[in-house]
Amino acid sequence: MGRLSALFSRKKLTSAKTRLLVDQLKTSCGVFLDPTIRSPNIQEARALKILRQIVTRSQRHIVQYIPERDAILECSLILVQNYVAHLRLRPSPLKRFRQEPFADAKVLFQAAIDLLVPEMLDEVIDTTLKFLQTENLWQVEFICVEILMFVLECRSPSAPLLSKLIDRIERFLALSDIGQVRHMLSVLQIVIVSQRWDLMEYSELSKLVRFYHSSVMIGTSRNQIYELRRGFEKCLKNLIPRLSIGDLYSFFVMMLPLVFDTDMSDEARIEFGSTVEHAASTMTVYDPRNRMHTAQVSTFIVEYLLRCIASEDPTRSILACKVLTKLLERGQHNPNQFQSPTIFHMDTYYEIVLATDFAPLQELLVEQRVHLEQALLQAIERHSQRKMNVEVFYQLLCTLLVEAPSGFTASAVSCLLLKVQKMFLNYPTDPDSSMLADQQQQQHNNRIHATIMAVMTLINWIHRSGSMNAYITQVLHNRFDHAPSLNPPLRERYRYAPHHVSWYERRLFFDSLEIRYCLWKCFRISEEKIPKPARMRTRSYNDPRRRLDGGTLNVFAGM
Repeated sequence: MGRLSALFSRKKLTSAKTRLLVDQLKTSCGVFLDPTIRSPNIQEARALKILRQIVTRSQRHIVQYIPERDAILECSLILVQNYVAHLRLRPSPLKRFRQEPFADAKVLFQAAIDLLVPEMLDEVIDTTLKFLQTENLWQVEFICVEILMFVLECRSPSAPLLSKLIDRIERFLALSDIGQVRHMLSVLQIVIVSQRWDLMEYSELSKLVRFYHSSVMIGTSRNQIYELRRGFEKCLKNLIPRLSIGDLYSFFVMMLPLVFDTDMSDEARIEFGSTVEHAASTMTVYDPRNRMHTAQVSTFIVEYLLRCIASEDPTRSILACKVLTKLLERGQHNPNQFQSPTIFHMDTYYEIVLATDFAPLQELLVEQRVHLEQALLQAIERHSQRKMNVEVFYQLLCTLLVEAPSGFTASAVSCLLLKVQKMFLNYPTDPDSSMLADQQQQQHNNRIHATIMAVMTLINWIHRSGSMNAYITQVLHNRFDHAPSLNPPLRERYRYAPHHVSWYERRLFFDSLEIRYCLWKCFRISEEKIPKPARMRTRSYNDPRRRLDGGTLNVFAGM
C-alpha cells in the first residue's frame, strides 16, 4: 500500500491543484503580513514542503500559464531571504554543525526559476527586483547580493539582469533618490565580480559611463550625484575585465573622447582618466586572439593618443602618455622597473622581461615613427618642467624599448634622445629673466640630460654591444667626475661643488656620430654581444657575495 501511495504522489499536479497549493503557500509564508512582523510568523516546515511539491510535481507549461506564478516566486524569495538572514546572523559558532533553518530554500528557489526560464526570464528578473524594492531590502546589501547570486546560478542569461539593474539605477537617479542608488551600486559592484556573467556587451556600460562622467563633471560635493562617483567608478572597473575583446576595444574608443575632448577641469580629467588607464591595462595594442579585428582599431587608438600627447594642455599630454604606456605593456610588471630614471649597469641583473613576439607592434611603430617622434618632442619641450612629467615620458620610452627590443626601436629612440639633448643643450635664456628663473631652467636641463642617460644605459643593457657599452660608460664616468648633476637620479634641487662643470663640454654629452657608429656596429655587422648577467640569489649557499666573512651585512651590501 505504501508503494501505491508513493506512486500516486509522484503524479503531476493539475492546474487547479497547483493553484490550491500556491494559496496554501502564500498563507504559510505570511505574504499578507507586514514585513516587519513576518519572519517569526512563517510556518517554515509547511512552507518548504508545499514549495517542494510545487516545483517537483507541477508541469512546466501549467506553472507558466497560471496567474499565481508571481506568487510562487515571491514566496520563494521570502524563504530565501530568511535563509540568508539566518545564515549570516548565526548567533553562535556551534550552530555551524547543525542544520540551518530554511536550509532547502535556495534549492527550491532555483528549481522554481528553472520552471520559468528562459521563456519568462524578464518576468523572473522583474519580480525579483520588485521584491527587493517593496521589502526595502536594498539597504540590507548582503541579502540582495546573495539573492541575485542565486538567480545568476540558474540556467538563465546574466546580461538581462545587468541591464535591468542599470535601468533601475537610472530611474532612481531621475527621482533624486541618492540613498537608494548608493545601496544599489554597492550591491552591483559585488555581483559584477562573479565569473558567471556571459554575453556582456558595452551597451550596458554606456549608461554607467554617462553616469560616472556626469558625476565627475559636476565637480562639487554640494551636488548629490558627485557623491556617487566612486560607486560608478568601481562598477566600471569591475565590468571592464568581463568584456569580450571586440566589445572592450569598442568601449575604449568610446571612452577616449570623453576624457580627452570634453571640456572639464584638470582634477576631473585625471579622475575620469584613471578608468581609461584601467581599461588600457587590460588591453594590448595588438591582441593575438583577435588580430584581424584589432589591427585597424589599434592604429586609430595610437594615432589619437599621439595627437593628445602633442597637445598644449599638460594634463591631456601626460594622461595620454600614461594611457599609451599601459597599452604597450604586456602585463609583465616591467613599468615597476621604470618608476624614475636610473642607471642600468651592464653587469647587473634586473627584473625586466623582454618581449619576443613583437612583429605587429614593430610594424605599427615603423608606420607611426614620425608622428611618435614629433609628438614626444613637442610634449617634452612644452611639459617637462615638472619632475613627475619627465618620469612619465621616461616610462613611455623604456616601455617602447622593452616591448619591441629591436634595432629599429633602439635607433629611433636614440635619434629622439639626440634631438632632445640638442634642444636642451644650448637652451635660449631670457636676458631679462631673474636669477631664480635661470636656476630653475638649469635644474630642468639637468633632469632632461639625466633622463637621456638613463634611457641610453637601458638601450645598452638590452642590446649589450661592446662598442656602445664602451662609449656610454665613458660619457657616464666623465659626468661622474665633472658633472654628476647630469646623471640620474633626478632631484628637485641640485647642489654644485666648485669642481663641477656647469657649462657645455663635448665629453659630457653624447655625440651623434659616435652613437650612430655604435648602432651600426651593433645591428649592421652584428658585433659580439656581452653575456647577460645571471640572476643571483641573495641567500644561496654558493653566492659569491657571501665570501667576505660570510656576514649578513656583506649579503645586503651586494658583496
